[in-house]
Amino acid sequence: MKKNIRRGAASLDGRQILDLERHIPYFFTYISNRLSRGASDTYRTHFGVGITEWRVMGVLAGLPNISANQIINAIGLDKGAVSRSLDVLDKQGLTTSTPDPNDNRSRLIKLSRAGQALHDKVIEAALEREERLLSTLTPDEVETLIVCLRKMRAIVPHVNAFTPARGKKLAAK
Repeated sequence: MKKNIRRGAASLDGRQILDLERHIPYFFTYISNRLSRGASDTYRTHFGVGITEWRVMGVLAGLPNISANQIINAIGLDKGAVSRSLDVLDKQGLTTSTPDPNDNRSRLIKLSRAGQALHDKVIEAALEREERLLSTLTPDEVETLIVCLRKMRAIVPHVNAFTPARGKKLAAK
């Protein structure tokens, strides 16, 4: 009996394997890792901040006076990475913070003047990198891509809620 091959999979010796030319999570991982590495190298060399610091700066530029938890929620990074980035930005004088009047345990963070000035330089490089990434797509394809990515972003909690059926052993035989 022939097994049904799922999208993103291929068949090898009667078994399902990932088809790396069709498996969507592979593309996301590959593109994200390569872009992040390239951006981090570029931003560190030319601006003195890494990709995580830049992501935090990008959030703070659009949403000043927010807490670390709000930054975490906005960019989807773990608490440790955001905390380390905030420490780096603070030590470089790129952020300032004030006590949160609604929560004594929290601080409201924003870019300092130096942080705003650096943001305004880095964003030019970031937008040029984005233009290069999208350069082979038509404007309609870019809009379609954005619509698809928004749909996928919205369903991530549903995907992450998946657990294999209880009682079924998934270990190799």
